[in-house]
Amino acid sequence: MNKLRNETPKLYYGWLVLAVCFFIVMCSSGVRSSMGVFITPMETDMQWARNDITRVLSLGIFVGALSFILMGYLYDRYGGRRVITAALIMVGISVFLLSRVNSIFGLILIYGILGSVATSGASFVTIHSLLAKWFYRRRGLAMSLSAAGGSIGPLLFAPFCAFLIEAFDWRTAFLFIGGMVLFIGAPLAALFLKDDPLGQIPDSERDETGVQDKEEVQVKMEGPLFTSRWKQALSTSPFWQLSAAYLVCGITTNIISVHFVPFAEDQGVPKITAATIFGIMMGLNSVGVISAGVLSQKFSQHRVLGFTYALRGIAYLALLTIGGTTGMWAFALIAGMSWIATASVTSSLVADIYGVRNLGTLNGMSNMVHQIGGALSVLVAGELQAWTGSYEIPFAIAGATLLFASIMAFSVNEKKYSYRYSRVPVAAAPS
Repeated sequence: MNKLRNETPKLYYGWLVLAVCFFIVMCSSGVRSSMGVFITPMETDMQWARNDITRVLSLGIFVGALSFILMGYLYDRYGGRRVITAALIMVGISVFLLSRVNSIFGLILIYGILGSVATSGASFVTIHSLLAKWFYRRRGLAMSLSAAGGSIGPLLFAPFCAFLIEAFDWRTAFLFIGGMVLFIGAPLAALFLKDDPLGQIPDSERDETGVQDKEEVQVKMEGPLFTSRWKQALSTSPFWQLSAAYLVCGITTNIISVHFVPFAEDQGVPKITAATIFGIMMGLNSVGVISAGVLSQKFSQHRVLGFTYALRGIAYLALLTIGGTTGMWAFALIAGMSWIATASVTSSLVADIYGVRNLGTLNGMSNMVHQIGGALSVLVAGELQAWTGSYEIPFAIAGATLLFASIMAFSVNEKKYSYRYSRVPVAAAPS
């Protein structure tokens, strides 16, 4: 034991992996969440109908949803560094190509298919699966810190893209953000990400059951639902409870990411102001997601998750009842504490309940459900806006679903199934 401690590096490499993951999430989420800023300038410049553009964005979310399973499988087979690096290269190229798009068909091919497949490979599916191998005791916190990149990205990208569009044009804006992903994000992933700690885990991150004590016989322990094959998870209730809640998460986040800026502009709010409100909301996520990570270390994660969904429901209520710019700011302040927090807590719960052996595939499946909800909400909102001239109905429907999500999260029996609370010898664990 003393020899192990002496050989442990002073700076745990996992923290560098976490820092790179943070930047990758910042870039990928910044690209995705900024698309709403481009809707009205593309609508005006190309003479495209708004609902035609949102249909493509909805298609992109749906294609991304299907790609999550593929990326999760590729992660489990080839490792995170290869998959994430290749995905970032594809994201950068697709954003560059968006600067040259001249037709709806081109938008479908570049954003709806190529970019959406690529983005799913540099998402929470692969990032959180990688971090789960590097952290145990601080797993929830590590995932929350990486997810905080998902708040900083939109905070920086949305107002910056709005500025570039106003100063130059939307094509130039795509060139700038594509360059950041391709020439900074991809090299960082290739150089610094590692798929496995390879014995570098320090005592502070070791599972106590993995430490041999002189007076104890080491017995390997697993959680009651740890899987040797991903299909085993499909017959258990926590997977479907978490997936149902995550479906609502996709509905209530994607509809805002795409339609918030157009919604604000329809009410006479300038584009830069609307993008700034949205950006600040996403920036506040860094506080919300880190707070959720800290709380998940002290309290049951399913309770933290349920409360977070309920808080987001209050945000929607404020947006629809207060109205105007005041309602948007109230929404931003409340929602900012609940947006990305659900992603990190959900991923941590999946890892704690099912283990890391098939985590890429399982995360891919849960994120697929998330994005299917997002694709449907973006599409329906666009169609209802074109029909009624307002976003009030789709926003109200989305907000109401959060009650269901909160109930699903609270109903997860974490004490019974999570490795944190319940452990069995490997020989007695389900095969």
